[in-house]
Amino acid sequence: MNTLLQLILPSLVLPILLSSLLLFFSGRFPAVISALPLVWLPSCFWLVGWPNAAPEEAVDWLWILAMASMGISGLMQHQGRLEAVVQSLILALFIVLLSWPVLRHQADLSVVTELIALLLAGFVLFHRAVPRQSSTPVRVLAISSGGLGLVTALGGSVLIGQLAGALSSVLIIFVLYVLYRQVTVKPGSVPFATSPVLQLYFALLLIARIYAEIPLTSAFLLLAAPLMLLLPKQRICYVGSVISVALALLWLLTTADSSSYY
Repeated sequence: MNTLLQLILPSLVLPILLSSLLLFFSGRFPAVISALPLVWLPSCFWLVGWPNAAPEEAVDWLWILAMASMGISGLMQHQGRLEAVVQSLILALFIVLLSWPVLRHQADLSVVTELIALLLAGFVLFHRAVPRQSSTPVRVLAISSGGLGLVTALGGSVLIGQLAGALSSVLIIFVLYVLYRQVTVKPGSVPFATSPVLQLYFALLLIARIYAEIPLTSAFLLLAAPLMLLLPKQRICYVGSVISVALALLWLLTTADSSSYY
């Protein structure tokens, strides 16, 4: 029972409660919705521990990445192209920081290729598929993060799975809020900083692949899930993401072996 509570409290209960509280206050202060990705941070600190002055492990960089990306989104609200460039540079920097122990000791062509693929995916999404006023990216990222959480928890690391699950829990509350608005009030745009969520997703996927060693095929499918945002129609985006996540999980289950946990 205690083990179950340790699994669900930081990755499910806490983020849902905090995001629900934030959404409640958004009735009077709509702008606070843009800070929803920060609701993930308490779960991160619960699972990883209070941050040290100098990050020692890959997960210790996550809160810094979230804050840096949120800061850029706040400062560059009306500079879409410039923000996309800066977010891409932030992603490149943190890819190097998160993977540096591997690059320093055992860098090879396959590792570098995977890192470049991750960077290119981020570059494309920041420039093409993350319009500030659209709720479609958040729905797709909720699906993708949930899939990443399941695949990583089952295939390599409960810790990273919980972090990804907490991110999905935060986003699911936001998705339900958007659906509620569409049903009960006149539909309209809801401000939301998608880029920080995307940054966290890529960072968690990178850690899951390099350190938790989830299968390459599953990692590729999880990378493809948010890329479904490039498809022209919303419903196709959602279906494509669900299919990518389902295939990633199926591949893991059919090829699973005894993986070491991060």
